[in-house]
Amino acid sequence: LRQGVELSLLLLLLLLGSLACLVPPWGAAAVRVHPRDVSNLAWLASEWNGFNGSDTWSLSYADCRAMEGIRCDRDGRVIAIELGLKNFQAPIPAMISRFTRLRYLTLLFCQLTGPLPNTLCDLPSLVSLNLGGNSISGTLPDGFSRLVSLEYLILGVNRISGPIDLLSSLVHLTHLNLRQNFFNGSLPSELGNFTTLTVLNFDGNLFSGSIPPSMGEMSLLQQMVLSFNQLSGTIPDSLGHLRGLTHLALAGNQLTGSIPDSFSALDSLTDLILMDNLLSGSIPTALASLPKLRAIMASSNQLSGSIPAALGDLLLLDYLSLSYNPMSGSIPTAIGKLTNLMLLDLSGNQFYGTVPSSLSDLSKLQYLFLTNNQFWGTIEPITRTMRNLRMLFLSWNQFSGRLPSPASSTLEQYQVDTNFFTHGEVKFKNCSAVTWTTDANCLAASASVCGRASTQRTAAVCAAFCGVEIGATGPVCGGHGYCSVNAFIGEGECVCDPNYMLDSSNTNACVAGATGASLESGSAYVSLWGSASVLSNGSILLTTGTPNQQGAAFASPTLRLFHFPDKRSRCGTELGFLAAFSFAMTPGNHGSGGEGLAFVVAAASPGKGASVGLGGVGRRSVGVEFDSVLSVKHSDPNDNHVGVNVGGSPVSLASATAPLILNDAQTKHTWIRYDPTSGGTLRVFLSSDPVQPLTPTLTASVSLCSILKPTASDSLFLFGFVALSGSQPQAHTILSWNVTTDATTLAI
Repeated sequence: LRQGVELSLLLLLLLLGSLACLVPPWGAAAVRVHPRDVSNLAWLASEWNGFNGSDTWSLSYADCRAMEGIRCDRDGRVIAIELGLKNFQAPIPAMISRFTRLRYLTLLFCQLTGPLPNTLCDLPSLVSLNLGGNSISGTLPDGFSRLVSLEYLILGVNRISGPIDLLSSLVHLTHLNLRQNFFNGSLPSELGNFTTLTVLNFDGNLFSGSIPPSMGEMSLLQQMVLSFNQLSGTIPDSLGHLRGLTHLALAGNQLTGSIPDSFSALDSLTDLILMDNLLSGSIPTALASLPKLRAIMASSNQLSGSIPAALGDLLLLDYLSLSYNPMSGSIPTAIGKLTNLMLLDLSGNQFYGTVPSSLSDLSKLQYLFLTNNQFWGTIEPITRTMRNLRMLFLSWNQFSGRLPSPASSTLEQYQVDTNFFTHGEVKFKNCSAVTWTTDANCLAASASVCGRASTQRTAAVCAAFCGVEIGATGPVCGGHGYCSVNAFIGEGECVCDPNYMLDSSNTNACVAGATGASLESGSAYVSLWGSASVLSNGSILLTTGTPNQQGAAFASPTLRLFHFPDKRSRCGTELGFLAAFSFAMTPGNHGSGGEGLAFVVAAASPGKGASVGLGGVGRRSVGVEFDSVLSVKHSDPNDNHVGVNVGGSPVSLASATAPLILNDAQTKHTWIRYDPTSGGTLRVFLSSDPVQPLTPTLTASVSLCSILKPTASDSLFLFGFVALSGSQPQAHTILSWNVTTDATTLAI
């Protein structure tokens, strides 16, 4: 959107600038056109039958200043032909070379056709060639490299094809615009020699291959537009050397790799346009150091990770588009500081959580797109303050409560279908000007938009969303949690806030405390083995960063995982559990990993002198490992994975690549959920944010009954952690953890 407006304005400025040259200097002394050029102009006028101003070129008006679009030097020789918006419908004639002193040739939107004549290259004094907006075809003439005096070359919006190697010698160019043609081939590395270039625009061509690193040597460049070509490979780090660059547009290519950290040096940059590529990795936090940045457009890539909270420091930002990437996490509260923001597009990702109330400060916001994510909670109070909204897209989320009702008089589109909104009456300032849909919610019959109701979900579907009733005005999950929906089966379960648990009599409500005992953080006793120790802040240091260390920590008391009302039953009533913890693992030498750490449920802790690893906790155990080393003999998938191990075996029953780098010393938040129904399912969630994702990293079918083999007199089990540094100096720290069963909470 922004790019299209800017390019249109640029084209208009070029046109106005060219036409401004057509005004004759009436105050200047008369200059008689040289007889040779009088005949040349008459010939040129005859070639362009559609030139309705050619009468000013007749012999009776031999005064140069009276001729439309003509400028002469003191000798009366024509040095400039500058025309626009003509209907020539003819090619540039070969006789153009007769104007031997021509320096400026502008024929903008004149409906020129055919190829460029070879004789055009016989104008050694040509400084500016502007032929934009025509239907010129063919390739660049063979002699184009002879136009070594050219400073302005504008051939945009034509049908010219072929490579551009012939331009390599035009090292005095300051403006090079070839946009919207059919140029192809690779970008010459010689472009790095264009050290006077300020504007380069190759948008909308067929260039292929990689971006030459030498382009980072164009030290005066202010605008680089390479969008909508067929470029591949990575973005060169050298582009970070272009300290004067204000506009960088690489959209619509096949670029791979990450956004270079070197972009943090582009302190003049205002627009970063990267959408429609194959870029991966995360959004560099370093972009927050660019004080003039007004637009980040990176939609439709393969970017991952979360939105850096530091982007909230970009106080001039107008446009932030990260749509259709596999990004996750929640919206940082700091985004609310972007009070100049006009567009926020996060559609088609895996974002989750509530929309922070700080977004209500975005009073200039015109476009809010959150479609197709996993947001939950109410959003109505936030949109109420957005008085300039033009488009509101919230479809395909898990929003609930009252329908949003923005107080905007400019609203055009309102899309909130496929959520779990339950009530509200919305009346726009101008209902006839708004296109809207509220289908597939849980709205009461009295709910409406501009007095019109819509098709809603069935009562059964709404009830599967954590017991929501059609038209209900109360909060989901008792107001102390959110509803986690499995989109594949159309059902949800309440995930409670910290210090809240599911009500034993109502699994759709979160209540304080629990039906069993509860221990506050830090009150449980911790048994330590090997190198493990408890730090002053309560964290548990399992290994200290020395090679070949082993450490373990288990909580006491034990937790009951099985209830035996009938002592003769095999496993009695099996209870589920949730373990929520955060940890950090440092890298080893040269970024290598150690043996990692594991969360363990076991019948016994390591004995004196026993191995502290998974094998040291016995066969009646289940572990979830976070492994940063590849062991071929243990069938590891890679050196950064999560696995479920049973019976003390080092070979994982199931494994998956971790969505984050495990051993980068950053805090990782983990949730391990065990559901005893249907034979037992263990789900592992991993995130850099303290909010549980809705999609698990790993799901494994595991029966604790079969592995732990409980009896009526042996139904209490240990929860804890083990870690091994192996041959690497890797440190493992458990920063906090909490284990909850269906009847008891254990917090350490």
